[in-house]
Amino acid sequence: MNNPTGYTKRGISGSNRLAALGRFVALDGLASLLRTRIFESVRLEIIYRMNDSAPADATPSATPDGRVKWLNVVLAVADPLSIAALYVYMLAHSWLGWMDPFIDVPRELYTAWRMSEGDLLYDRIACWYGPLAELVQAAGFRVFGVGLDTMVWMNIILTAGVLLLLRSVFRTLGSRLMGWLAPVVFLCVFAFGHYNSVANYNFILPYTAQSTYSFFGLLLLLWGLLKHLKKERSVWLWVAGLGLAVTYLDKPEALLAAAGALGVYLFVQSLRLTRHEASSSRWLWRALGLLTGGFFCLWLPVFGFFLCKAGLSYAIRATDYVLVSLLDSQVRNTLANSRLFQLYFGFDKPWENFLYQLRVGGCLVLVCGVMVVAARPWVRTRRLGPKWWILLMVVIMAAGTAGLLAESDNRWLNIGSIFVFPVCLATAAFFGRSVWSAWHGCVEFNRVLGVAVVGMAASLMLVRIILSGRLSHYGFYLMPLAVLFWIHLMVVEAAWPLERSPQTRTNWLLPATFSALALYGSFTLAHFNLGIYAMKDFAVGEGHDRFYTFSTKNGEVSGVLLQATLDSYAKKTPTAKTLVAFPEGIMVNYLLRVPTPVKEQEFLSMALGFTKPESVLEELKAHPPEVVYLMHRDYAEYGLKYFGEDEASGRAILLWLNENYKIIGTAGESKHNVTGHYLDLLVPKNTPLPPGAPSAPLLPEVQ
Repeated sequence: MNNPTGYTKRGISGSNRLAALGRFVALDGLASLLRTRIFESVRLEIIYRMNDSAPADATPSATPDGRVKWLNVVLAVADPLSIAALYVYMLAHSWLGWMDPFIDVPRELYTAWRMSEGDLLYDRIACWYGPLAELVQAAGFRVFGVGLDTMVWMNIILTAGVLLLLRSVFRTLGSRLMGWLAPVVFLCVFAFGHYNSVANYNFILPYTAQSTYSFFGLLLLLWGLLKHLKKERSVWLWVAGLGLAVTYLDKPEALLAAAGALGVYLFVQSLRLTRHEASSSRWLWRALGLLTGGFFCLWLPVFGFFLCKAGLSYAIRATDYVLVSLLDSQVRNTLANSRLFQLYFGFDKPWENFLYQLRVGGCLVLVCGVMVVAARPWVRTRRLGPKWWILLMVVIMAAGTAGLLAESDNRWLNIGSIFVFPVCLATAAFFGRSVWSAWHGCVEFNRVLGVAVVGMAASLMLVRIILSGRLSHYGFYLMPLAVLFWIHLMVVEAAWPLERSPQTRTNWLLPATFSALALYGSFTLAHFNLGIYAMKDFAVGEGHDRFYTFSTKNGEVSGVLLQATLDSYAKKTPTAKTLVAFPEGIMVNYLLRVPTPVKEQEFLSMALGFTKPESVLEELKAHPPEVVYLMHRDYAEYGLKYFGEDEASGRAILLWLNENYKIIGTAGESKHNVTGHYLDLLVPKNTPLPPGAPSAPLLPEVQ
């Protein structure tokens, strides 16, 4: 989708931008101001706050005076308020525009509704991931009422928890600035992402709730590990075990990242204790015990719930569903043979994708490395001179390179490719450094190990998109940790003083430059996303289930098609008790509060690869629906086959419908329907037709 024009950018005019650039270039004139007593006090205070304590040899003159204390109070208030204000702003300007009428999110709504009515997950309701997120959402529907707004507010609270954890994780790593910058970048780039015509890839109404819940669990584990690294209190390992349980009960990507981060932490800590103390094995067993306690504190209640519902075998299968799915050969074969997954994973052209990521990632490493090398040796002790202009040119080149990469090909969609190679490289470097520090007992051990743990989690979250760094789809939860990790390296680690003492001068140019670039890119992407949300002006549904989507003037008819479907049902079959929509359309079931007689909710060729068309056909024969909606839509752009095109895409199901059902109406055909998508309304052949209703076979040419 092109950059929309319906949303005008609020910001600086052209002349003001030139003036701002002039002020930016004139940093030499600001150098004397930055050397004043108040700035020096603030500088030292921030150095101390990076470790949350002043060095033992700090002189009385280096301690903050009253003005700095007041400044700390102001920052302590302004920091969370600014993040909260940005969160409210993004919510207000994207309100109820976070979902697609037919794809993904409707499945979440239907599942939560049916589970709140007593249907069993994995038995009466198909699900591809773990049970925890679905249980929480069903409980929310049961307590607060069935409705889209219930799910929205639950996810708003969950996203607030993610913001708090991000702030704490990156502040614990050593930077007050990064503790503010991380949630800001996350809100602008990832939490409300809408980089193509399909929504669903955001934290308020994600394509699957397990993605955001598992990301929350991963952050909870990292927070616990970093706090334990800093304070050595047992409760933090228990918290880390709780976070591990959340990932185990939700999504495999986050589980892999959590296991990797936890493995690095336990291995390096055990190595340090083995080298310098005699109690390493005792510490390791105690740590594993605390982690296990936190894990089973969540896993056992979920297991007990399913045990009471359907017995032991069902409880084991449900609580270990993520692990069972990873070991299932049918799941692996389906993923390997799906053109859609090959495209999203980058397996369609792996060598070309690898070279692309290596090229753009290497460019990022080179540019950032030149900036660090150019700035560190001279900014601390010399006045700004000719080298400043060299650094300024490098910054401009970096911004221009990022702009060219963003504008080329798929615009913002592949911008994540820039970070894959650098993050993995930095993680390997910090892991090696943490092992070296553990072996030699260096004072930097805690800081380096903390960075290595977060880097390992960030790198493993990229495994799914290692060859295709798409920000537009699964990147909204797979990439935030990697992007924020890289920003942390540039803002904090690149300017880290070699020695902590009051005499150490801090390099302010690097943090300021990298923070400014990160904020500029984040606000640019936020403007792009809000521009797309502003185009959603067509309301679908009513009351607690109302949401907004594109109108026909924007070339999208999904919302209009869904509304026409609801109207046709009310007119022609208002008393039907069961309904199935092929190959997708479970949103119709949810909005009408009419269940489907089969456990599957999607029948695209990819979904049928997991469930098998013959299994679906057996369910249909055993429980034939009273009403069927058949969507006519070309899925070639997604790498999927048309429903019923061959055996793998459900041809046997379509033939069975042709033999047993008849068309009594069509929804969505109009002069505004430029996409050609429409739905046929079908009822069993023995059902009396309403006056004037058409009747035609589905596949008259098929014998």
